[in-house]
Order: sequence, then C-alpha cells, then structure tokens
Amino acid sequence: MSLDEDLLRQLMASFREELTERLAAINAGLLALEQGPAQEHRTQILEELFRHVHSLKGAARAVNLKPIEELAHGMEDVFGAAKRGSIRLTSALFDLLYQGLDLIGAAMAGAESGQGVAAALDLPGYLVRLAETWRGQPVQPPQIEEAAAPGQPPIPAEPVFQPWTGESVRVPTARLDDLMAEAGELLVTRLRFGQQVEELKELYTFLTRWQREWQQVRGNVARSLRDTGDGHESTVLNFLERNEDHLRTLIERMGKHVRRVSDDAARLSLVTDKIQEGVRQARMLPLANLLGTFRRMVRDLAREKGVEVVLEIRGAETEMDKYVLETLKDPLMHLLRNCIDHGIEPPAEREKRGKPRRGTITLSAERHGNVIGIVVADDGGGIDAEAVRRAAVRRGILGNEEAAALSEQEVLPLVFTSGLSTSTIITEVSGRGIGLDVVRRNVESLQGRVEVSTRRGRGTIFTLTFPLTLVSTRCLLVKAAGQTYAVPLQAVERLITVSRGGITTVEGKEAIRHQGRPLSLVRMADVLRLRERGRPLSEEEACPAVILGDGGQQMAFLVDELLGEQEVVVKNLGRQLARVPNVGGATVLGTGQIVLILNVTDLVKSAQRTAGLPLLPAEGEPEEVEERKVVLIVDDSITTRTLEKNILTTAGYEVRLATDGQEALAALTEGMCDLVVADLTMPRMDGFELTRRLKQDERYQDLPVILVTSLGSPEDKAHGIEVGADAYIVKGAFDQDVLLDTIRQLI
Repeated sequence: MSLDEDLLRQLMASFREELTERLAAINAGLLALEQGPAQEHRTQILEELFRHVHSLKGAARAVNLKPIEELAHGMEDVFGAAKRGSIRLTSALFDLLYQGLDLIGAAMAGAESGQGVAAALDLPGYLVRLAETWRGQPVQPPQIEEAAAPGQPPIPAEPVFQPWTGESVRVPTARLDDLMAEAGELLVTRLRFGQQVEELKELYTFLTRWQREWQQVRGNVARSLRDTGDGHESTVLNFLERNEDHLRTLIERMGKHVRRVSDDAARLSLVTDKIQEGVRQARMLPLANLLGTFRRMVRDLAREKGVEVVLEIRGAETEMDKYVLETLKDPLMHLLRNCIDHGIEPPAEREKRGKPRRGTITLSAERHGNVIGIVVADDGGGIDAEAVRRAAVRRGILGNEEAAALSEQEVLPLVFTSGLSTSTIITEVSGRGIGLDVVRRNVESLQGRVEVSTRRGRGTIFTLTFPLTLVSTRCLLVKAAGQTYAVPLQAVERLITVSRGGITTVEGKEAIRHQGRPLSLVRMADVLRLRERGRPLSEEEACPAVILGDGGQQMAFLVDELLGEQEVVVKNLGRQLARVPNVGGATVLGTGQIVLILNVTDLVKSAQRTAGLPLLPAEGEPEEVEERKVVLIVDDSITTRTLEKNILTTAGYEVRLATDGQEALAALTEGMCDLVVADLTMPRMDGFELTRRLKQDERYQDLPVILVTSLGSPEDKAHGIEVGADAYIVKGAFDQDVLLDTIRQLI
C-alpha cells in the first residue's frame, strides 16, 4: 500500500467516526430545536448546529467526499440564516434538514461500498429544494462530483476532527471484545485454580486425619511389638518413628503450601475481578447513545400516523455493556413503534376521552445492583385483551376453548407470540406480528425477561429486566437424570423439598401448594426430554425442587440433587447453535466439566407443553408430507410477476399468475388458491376492486389478500382496510423477507 493510500485509509477511518458523532449531534439538536426552546437556548443550539455542519463540511473536503461536502454546505447556509434571524425554521424546512441527514448517511455508505452516490438519491434536486424552501426563490441545481478514486491522495483543507484528546484515546470495539473474552478466560482459570486449592485442602485434611489415627494406635502397636519379642521390634519401631516424622514434616510443608496457594488464589481473584471490572467499565455505554435515534423515529412515525407525541426520557445516564445496549436497540425501537401504532390515540379522540391532545411515551432506565431495568410506558388506549384473544384464535395459536379459559392477565403475554397482531391489516409498520416477538427473543438472549401490564383507556407498560453483563453470572447447579445443569440465580425464587404426600392434581396435572396457592410441578428431566425420564416419588421419598419465576409465572421443577451456587463464565454455543430450545449458553466448571446454562423462559414454556409428549418419535412412523400452498400473483408488470414468482417458488410455494383483477377472478373459478398477492394499479380491474369483490363473495371471503403497491399514502392504506385487504406492503419498503413473513402469518 502506498503512502497516499495508507493516509487516505486512515483519514477515512477517522472521518467515519466523526461523521457518526456529528450526525447524532445534529439530529439531537434538530429535535431539541423543534420543541420550541427559549430564545437563549435556541441561539445556543443553532450555534452548535452551525459548528457541526461547518466542521463536517471541512472534514468531507479533506477526504474528497464532495457529495457530503455539498450537503453539509447547504445545511450550513440554513443554520447561518437562522442564526442571523433572517429566516424561520418551518415544519417543511425541518423535514428537509432531517432528509439531508439521511442523505449524508446514504452518501457515506455509497462511498464505502465503492459504488459512489446512487442517482436515485438525487442530491442536486434535494439541494435545490432546500435552497428554495429557505430562500423562497428558484435556484440552479449545483454540480456534485463523485468522491475521488480510492488511490487518489486527498487535498487537505480544514483540520479533520481529532479522534482522541489529551486525556482519552479511541479503542476499537473489537479490541475491547477480545479483552473481555480474555478476562472471561482468566475467570475460568481462577475458578479452576480455586478448585485445585480445595483439592489441596482436602489432601491436607486427609493427612492430618491420618496422623491423628496413627497417634491413637501407636502405643498399642509398640506394646504389641515388644510382646512378640522376636528381636526385630526395635527395627520396626525405629521405622515407624521415622515414618511418623516424615508424616509430620509432610503435613507441615503441606500446610505452608496450602496457605501460600490460598493467598495466591485470593490475589488472583482480586486481580481478575479488577481486570474484569476495568474492561467491563470500558465497554459501558449510557442509554443516551440511542436516544437521538429514538427521538427521530418517534417524531417521524407520529407525523406519519397523524398523532401528537412527546417522548420523555429518564435515566439516560444509566450505563450498560455495549453488547447489551446494541442488542436492546431493536427491542426498544419496536416497543416505541408499538406505543405509537397501537397505543397513542389521535388528538381528537384523546380530547373526547378527557386526555391532553399530545400523548406521552416514557422511556426510563435504572440499575439495581447487577440488574438493569428498562420501562417503556404510554398513556394511550391500552391493550384490548379480548382482541388479543380473538387474534390468537384466528392465527391458530389457541383453540376456542383454550382461549376462553384464560384470564385477562394470562392473555397479555400472548402479545409476544410470533405471528400475532391485533391490527386489522398488515403494513410495513404494524400488523405483521413480529415486533413484540423480536422484543421477547432479544431480551431472552440477554438472559432477561419482559413483562407487560395494561389498563384500558389509560395506557400500557412494558418492563424489561436483564443482567448488567453477560460475561459471568451466578448460577444454581442442579442434577437431573445424572446430568448437571446451571440455572441463572436471578430466576430462582425458592428451593423446597417435595414429598409424595405434598403432590396434588389440578386439572389433571401435578401441582403443589406454595404460599397458599397451587403451583404446577414438573420433572426437569421430562421437560428437557432426557432419555432417563423423571420417575414418580415413593410414599416415603422426598425430592428437592426449584421454584423458577419468569414474567410473573412460577413453576416448580423436580431435580435429583442441588449442587450449590457458583459464579460461572457464560459461553455462547456458536452461530450454528444460536437458538437451542431451553439452553442459554454453556460454562466450564473448575473441575473442567462442561455444563449447559438453562434458559428459564424457554424452560417454563417447554414445561407448559411437555405433558403427554413422547420422548422420541416412534420408529418407523411415516413422515407427513406437507401439501404445497398455492399463491396467486396478480400484476400487470411481467418483471414484478417474475420476481415474486421466483421468490415464492424458492420458498416452496406453488405459484399461479394473472395480469389483472378480471383474469384473477377467472383463474379462481378454475381452481382455488390459498392466498392472493395483488398490485393496485392494473388495467380493467385494479387491486382495490379485486379485493372488494373477493371479500364480498362467500366463496372467497376468507381468502387472504396482500396488496403490494407503490402507493403508500395513509388514504391508500385506509382504502385497503375498507375493501378488506389483509396486508398492505409498500414497494418502497419491499424486500423478500417482508413478503415471505407476511405470507407465513396469513396461511
């Protein structure tokens, strides 16, 4: 690599980090400015915004990223005029400024991929609209050049933002990840060293016991030897005395060795804890790092939905591990989107209910010891438990009788079930039934849990709890069917002993009474489907049990033995075993034994459906061959039909084609299908009319219809709901995963 190429690579790495920081700062400033702050604060915000875009312009020029330089320059003009008081920042101007931030990010992605700025971004057109909006007069589009070729040296202009200061230094996160992994290995070594110390202590105890036993019998041995009088008694006695001296010396040296090793183990433990804590603290990031993204998303989605929302943040300074924070980003975004899409009512409806026009969403975080708690709450309409119950039946998640037997509190956790949604139509924002499922899965991957509570007309509260760090945790070691397992201690409610007489039957299932109420009882070996199944207890026998809690649910698990609690290092199982049922990871004990760490959420769910299941499928039993589902694609574009057909055929569906609504109706008279995917704009009969006719015909009224279209306005979506469409996918947000996920939910 030449010197110029190496310099450019280093500059680009610095610029990438600077760009991320400055875009986050500009986004936060715009959000604050949009709230209408006091004049003094407004002036300060504008100064900061102007400084950020000005520095970003110079940095982009230094690395020859002309598109980003021009975009920053255009925004600099706006903030400069606002500082001077010559323009007013209108709603339309705010929208354009936010769009500019998105374009800068897209331009950077294009430069990094080597593809340059896509023509579809239309940066010159954007700059024209921005200038006309704040100047109020037509302007000529600027000429934006592509970035310099990769090997071309940059022309320095203004100093590039320095990635470190005199008191801090940037460290790649991959290096911190490596250090954390090594700290975990050091902890394993400490545990093994501790195990060896215990073994040495046991050996020392054995030797001292041996010495005491010898001292108790040596007088009798000496007298016995003298009584025999065979002439060798003195030789034997001398030999025994020498061995006693050797034993005494061995015990003294062993005692000193045990004390030295114990001291070394204590020092190793102290140093390991300090190193692990130091690396952990270096990886800690505040929740505030995500807030700019959240505020922007809430703003944009609220405007799209036609609701007024304020996002209140509490505990933004709460820190957590970088990996934990990154894993929580998607769940928190889904929860916030859910609050807007399903919770906050339109302003007029809120006023009718005696509420403020503007709804409130609260995101709060707090640390309790080694546990982080995050709460997302809204003051909207709450969750309709009956709608959830009906959706569960409609999706085949529950049967009618099973659903009717559930209380309202038991119904609420169903909102985390994949494929369940109370929305009447599936769009790119809601109704796909995967948002809250993502929340549950991601939180469970952190060995945490999520709970929901609601009050109709008053709002909904989601509570997430999870460990501060995933490197190590304290676990209870238990034995089931001869195998050892680790159960995270935060999920253990109580340890009890169960006898045969204490087991009762409730609705045909075994249970015990705990704190005055019945509690389901299962055998851990049965839940884990081990070959050696849990056996019934005899009349006189008692067996240990662990009461585990998850999301407000409790269940007692019978085990063979309780082995005590221990701090363990959590190891993931690799990409191939990323989601093994009932297993959250693995650990290595000080003895070298590999032990699985159980996922309590999975364990409770598995226990609820374990009763009556065979251990293994019966041998020789023929496998059922699933009949292929038939999908009818209706679109006048041969390109779109071919694309969608290839996607669905690859996914295992049988595909039939039609070019418009009339041809689709004719195709259905010749043979029924399981689902229809239709475009909106088609000759002779469009997608709206086709959907309306299908839903009004008794033969087809239960046939799911997905509208895939470029028309994404709220009016078009509302029309789709009116005619009875089951899903509405905008082509601008289209990808094959969205289409396949939606189809799987409907058939």
